[in-house]
Amino acid sequence: MDLSVLAFVFPLLTYCRVRKVLAEQHNEGRPQLVGASEPIRAPLDGDVILPCVVQPEINMEDLKVRWWRPDIPVDPNRYVHLHREHQHQEAQTMPSYAGRTEMFADGLKLGNVSLRIRNLQPSDDGSYRCIIPHLGIATTVRLELFEPTTTHFPGNLQTPDLKKETDVKVGQHHWSSWVAVLSLCIFVVVAAGVCGCFLRHKYQRRRLNRLLLTERRGRGC
Repeated sequence: MDLSVLAFVFPLLTYCRVRKVLAEQHNEGRPQLVGASEPIRAPLDGDVILPCVVQPEINMEDLKVRWWRPDIPVDPNRYVHLHREHQHQEAQTMPSYAGRTEMFADGLKLGNVSLRIRNLQPSDDGSYRCIIPHLGIATTVRLELFEPTTTHFPGNLQTPDLKKETDVKVGQHHWSSWVAVLSLCIFVVVAAGVCGCFLRHKYQRRRLNRLLLTERRGRGC
């Protein structure tokens, strides 16, 4: 490689590395907003909690917390939920979320800024962004809704009949015993057949050897 190229690339790489290290040191110890790495799934008409926690722990009662929808065009002064001055600002809530959202008063003291949404509607499916302007931190949580079915609600499933389950297990055990006995019988029959063939072959060879020996002795006489 040309020395002039190295003279340019090496300082550039060094600068990028130093800048990365300085950024990591600057961010070390600063509060972080931790949400959910995977989408949150919830049933329509049900409730959901969008997890969001400040780490390390900070009392969030006096700070502003904004929850809004980055994936839909809305009035910038309207939010999914706005916590300010120790309370929810209902007047600045989007009409579609009015009366359906809340944060946890006790949790705010511990840095828990998670949001509960009740009576989920199809339009609630999408991305939610939590922002704490004073700390300069934010995170996004994805909400995916599904039609409620018995698959998603174990409580709606019928209670298994213990008697039927026991009968099935007993039947399976009985059948397994018969299979084991049958397998053993087949093994014994096959083994006996092999042994019989081996002994028969051995007997025929001995008999043939005796006949040959007798014939040789007769010729010698």
